[in-house]
Amino acid sequence: MLFSFLQPNIDRARNATHAHIRTMITLDTAAWQNGVRMAIISVAPILIGVLTAHLALSVMAFLGALGVAFADVGGEYQNRALSMFSATVFMTVTVLVATITGANPWLVTLLMFAWAFFGSMAGLYGHLAGKVGFSTIFVFILVMGQPASIGVAWMRMLAVIIGAAWSLAISLWLWPFRPFLPARQAVSGYYQAVSALLRKACHIELEQHWNEEVKQERARLQRAHDKAHQIVAGQRSQRSDAHPFHSLLLMLVLQADSLMEAVIALVEELAVARTQNYHQDEQSAFVMEECAALLEQLAYAIAGKKQGLRLETLEHSLYAIETQEYVLRASLPQLKKEYYTLANTRMLKIQPEHQHSLIHDWLSLRLVNTRNLANLLKRMSELTREARDLLTQSDGQEILQEMLQAEATSKGKFSWKALYAVVRERVSLFKDNLTLRSFTLRHALRLATISAVAVAIAKLLHIPDGSWIALNILFILRPDYGATREQTVQRILGTIIGAILGMLLITVLHINFLIFPVMIVMSFFCFAYQEKNNTLFILFFTTFIIIMLDLIMPGNGLVPFIRIATTLAGGSMGILAGYLFWPLWERERLPQQMGRTILANRAYIASVLAAFIADSDKKAALEAVRRASKDAHVQNVNAAAAFQRLLNEQRASENEIERFHILVTYNQRICDNATALAAHISTRPEHDKFHQLERFSQQMKWMLLDVEEAARTGQRIGVNSPFKGMLRDVLASLQYLLATYPANIAEQQEGKGEMARRAYSMCE
Repeated sequence: MLFSFLQPNIDRARNATHAHIRTMITLDTAAWQNGVRMAIISVAPILIGVLTAHLALSVMAFLGALGVAFADVGGEYQNRALSMFSATVFMTVTVLVATITGANPWLVTLLMFAWAFFGSMAGLYGHLAGKVGFSTIFVFILVMGQPASIGVAWMRMLAVIIGAAWSLAISLWLWPFRPFLPARQAVSGYYQAVSALLRKACHIELEQHWNEEVKQERARLQRAHDKAHQIVAGQRSQRSDAHPFHSLLLMLVLQADSLMEAVIALVEELAVARTQNYHQDEQSAFVMEECAALLEQLAYAIAGKKQGLRLETLEHSLYAIETQEYVLRASLPQLKKEYYTLANTRMLKIQPEHQHSLIHDWLSLRLVNTRNLANLLKRMSELTREARDLLTQSDGQEILQEMLQAEATSKGKFSWKALYAVVRERVSLFKDNLTLRSFTLRHALRLATISAVAVAIAKLLHIPDGSWIALNILFILRPDYGATREQTVQRILGTIIGAILGMLLITVLHINFLIFPVMIVMSFFCFAYQEKNNTLFILFFTTFIIIMLDLIMPGNGLVPFIRIATTLAGGSMGILAGYLFWPLWERERLPQQMGRTILANRAYIASVLAAFIADSDKKAALEAVRRASKDAHVQNVNAAAAFQRLLNEQRASENEIERFHILVTYNQRICDNATALAAHISTRPEHDKFHQLERFSQQMKWMLLDVEEAARTGQRIGVNSPFKGMLRDVLASLQYLLATYPANIAEQQEGKGEMARRAYSMCE
């Protein structure tokens, strides 16, 4: 009983821990599919090698299949095929060179430097080229540790080609049968991410607005947004003869963009309601759960799953949301009556002025917030109905006919001149990055140098399986020190646990036919967690490799210990290289990132206010808001990611961490408030242009300019600086807006109160 007051905090911590563990180990559909696919790709070559007594060549086939799988960029089939086929070509050449030169320590060290340097520099040309470069380096490191004659080299090349073809076939076998599968999955994932964010936001506590769990969900939502736009919008723009289904998916992506902004605005309004305690949490959570369920149904329908769009259930959820909207709107007349009665009595000074003012402000906030919640719920139901209509009108083909007729039908022709221009541009980009100011060049030199040193040490000292040192460096080393340190810890932890598990399994599994089921299980979980949890990926991958090597060299009990030793050596060398060779400290880069974030938020706020002020060309103003919104959301996600990397740096002081945490948090709040404000542009009265906001817009601009400069330079804004004066002017403008709001009782004037309230929130 003495510590009973601690019980709520203990329960909250326990629940948070359980939720974190569930989130960490839970597998979604994409993870299950990747696990099954990679289990088939990786285990089949080993099984064939055991059956045919050609384990050495089967390992090479496994290596080719694995390297091609690492080069898979995901998304559109054409890009996946291009990356995997390119990796096959480069890996085949790499196997030939590495096999022949592996016996010469000095030559292979020089080649290691060249392969690591140019493979890393390939990242200049995008994600696809970077993946191919990584796979090429990966294969070179493993093969150069097993030198052989030219005859064996040719056989290895053939085995790698067979393994790569096997990986290509398994990865792309659905292409002719389901050509739209990647695009459908991307759009479905986008809707699922919007639904997940809304569901997580249902449980935000009053004092934990946008807590860490919800922030992680927002980051996943931004990635889903980027993936959907990259696959669907990019594919649509590249094909003049696109199928109508592509146009349907594009319209669904644009619809999801509007839903995402409506969700953010809804969460902001509910947060305001919770601070005033005039809406029940259960009621708010119920409405948000219904909205999330609707979006989840749409996601299933887009993906073509069995539990897809059930119109009866969807209509029931829409009815529940619209009922809540009706309840909110039904409360408006009484709130208005109370509000204007109080406004009139205020002039007569019937009550004490201070008490009267507080009640007046509370009622004004409640009135505006209730109207906003009703409008947002109406917008959510309308957007959901529109998305449903797109899915239920014969795949949307009728509504897309006019759009398709306007497309050009001619295809571009091959041009040597165009090809020459592209090659020249690529060469110019490479030359421009041949300077130590280039982050890509620094990382390439760092990786090439430390990898070459690791290979030289392993060859000269004849370390058993010494190539694994360089392999660990390849997986650990990152452009910034914080990420390198995090990768090192995860890899060492995963390797040690995986090696122990591998030893136990080798000891227990005396019967050979039990080995392959265990390998299938290890391979499945390894690649199921590849994108979700790096520590678990390394753990299961290490266990799989140890079991596979025991098949090749049975009875060699030193393999797990060698694996642990080489991981420790590679991790130490990677950390040392990241710290000594042109270290990229996030604490030095983050101020510039925060400057870009504040700049993007400033442009976003300016575009939203301009849309309210604009006298004409509303369409252009809304397009400017859309572009500014996209940039602001991207920059805020980048700032949050940069701050997470800062936490892994030992040089970061507590003061720096606290300062940047405040900057990241409040910039995200500013962006969210601007999004919530933008949601009301469409309901703005046409005859009221809000000209009184022009001065406020200019003052906000100058204030954020000062904050941006302070963030970039690290200087604090002084107490006597112009910032305080401008802040007083802004607050005076907002008080004027709030004071003039009740002067006109007409319904359309409520927008002024919302502008004042939302702008006041941003200013604070």
